[in-house]
This record gives sequence, C-alpha cells and structure tokens, in this order.
Amino acid sequence: MNRRRISIVGPTASGKTALSISLAELLGVSSILSCDSMAIYRHMDIGTAKPTAEELGDLTCHMIDVVDPCEEFSIAQFVTMVAGIEETIPTSSPVIFVGGSGLYHTSVFDHLSPPPTDPVKRAELTTLLELNGLDWGYLRLTELDPAAVVKIEPQNFRRIVRALEVIELTGRPFSSFGPGVDAYPIDSGEIVGLFPGRDLLEERIRSRNNVLFEKGWIEECRYLLDNFALSATAAKAIGYSEIFDFISGKISLEDAKESVVARSKKYAKRQMAWFRRDPRVKWFNGVDDALVYLKSKVS
Repeated sequence: MNRRRISIVGPTASGKTALSISLAELLGVSSILSCDSMAIYRHMDIGTAKPTAEELGDLTCHMIDVVDPCEEFSIAQFVTMVAGIEETIPTSSPVIFVGGSGLYHTSVFDHLSPPPTDPVKRAELTTLLELNGLDWGYLRLTELDPAAVVKIEPQNFRRIVRALEVIELTGRPFSSFGPGVDAYPIDSGEIVGLFPGRDLLEERIRSRNNVLFEKGWIEECRYLLDNFALSATAAKAIGYSEIFDFISGKISLEDAKESVVARSKKYAKRQMAWFRRDPRVKWFNGVDDALVYLKSKVS
C-alpha cells in the first residue's frame, strides 16, 4: 500500500484518543479510524469513552456508532468496513488508527483476513466441549489440525472452540489461514504505544471512571435497559453489567464503581500483553513525547 499508516495503541485510559487528535491536527488530515470493539455500538457513548464532538472538532472518527447494541458485529465485518473506508482516503493522506482492541487493530493494520464465524456452530461446539471436557476438544483439534495445537494452549477453551468452528465451517485447517496475529510485517506502518506506568495508569483509570459517572453513565445505562436487549458482544463492554446490577439493586454504587476499576485494570493488563509482543511498537510514557517522536517521523 502506497500510503503512510500510523497506529496508536496501548491500554485503556492511557491517552490514545488525545494523541490521535493531536496527530491528525499536526498532519492536517480530516479523519481518524477507531479500532475499538465497543465504540462501534450506538448509544454506548459515555462508558466506551468515545471522542466527543467537541474533542473531534472538524475531524471525522470512522468506525464508531456503526450498529445498535442489540446487534452482533463480527471482526470480519469490521475488517471489510475498514478496507472500504481506506479506499476512500487519498493515498497522499496518512491513515491514523487508534484503539486498544488488540485483535481488531492487528486485523486491519496488518490486513489479516479472519476466517468466517457462525454463532450457531460455535454454540454447538461450546456445548460439546462442556459435555465431553476440554481434553476431548484438544484431542479432537490435534487430530484435525496438528499445526494449530502448537500455538494453542490445552486449557484455552475459547481458542479451541474457535479453531474447531473454523475447521467445520470451511473444511480447512485453522492453521491454514495465514501466519496469524504473531506475524509482524515490517513495512506495515508506524506503531506508537502509550503506557504511563502501572501506578499512574490505575490513577488515570479511576479518574476517568469518575468523570464518566459524572457525565451520566448511569443514565446512559438506564436508556439501554429501557430500549435494547444487548447482544452478547455489546454486553461484554466494561462497566455496563456492573451498572445494570446497581440499577437493579443487586449491588451498591460504590461496589459497582470498584468493580469497574478492577475490570478495567485486568483489561489493561491483557491489552499490554497483546501489544508488548509486537516488536514494532515504540513505547512512550505520555502523549507529548509520543507526539514529538511522530513529528520527527513525518516532517
């Protein structure tokens, strides 16, 4: 691809959105492209910390508000839509990706083509593994695709189900769908990661969550409860189930807030585990240092 591609990654609350907007202004581009698996849902604005109209100004943020929260949305759909968006951007204009959803980012930034998915087939296989045991599933996968089990831990229930799902849907080994997310093309573009350190990140998570509650996160959740039956994917968004429990009287507001912080910290840890294994990512503690670096690369 004959265009500059820049990606901003890192854990939740690390400052990715602020950096992406500053970078877009620096480069004079008109849009950024979100790689957030939850920002795609409409009406889930506060809890997913989408950039506001005031923050964006004249910028367009693609891949937010794509579907209603009652709808399922697959990574294959995400990849297809992003490819279409990139085609509309002049090759002379840089494309800025921003987001902490690791698989979504890697799939679009490295042009991966995820194999198909079928929720009915996945449910069938999930039931089979629950009935017969995880060892049975791992043995089954070993028989069907010995190359795949080399990269899948015997206790990774989700990955075993996914591999078997792909095999049954396509008739092809799961391992035949390219090198996967552990292959890192060196010419794909510039990737910058933000990580302020564990202690400061926790402070930022707590501070941001307080701001989100002040902005009306509880009212947003009441609206969702009154108007939608959340899809299985949308329901996984951090904080919403905790606030739903508060609204229903199952837990106190303080317990809900602490649970949101705890889940956010765990999610941040998973995000860092994902992005740290990519040798292309250049890490910075804060937005200013990262912006100085990027400015030196594009000037």
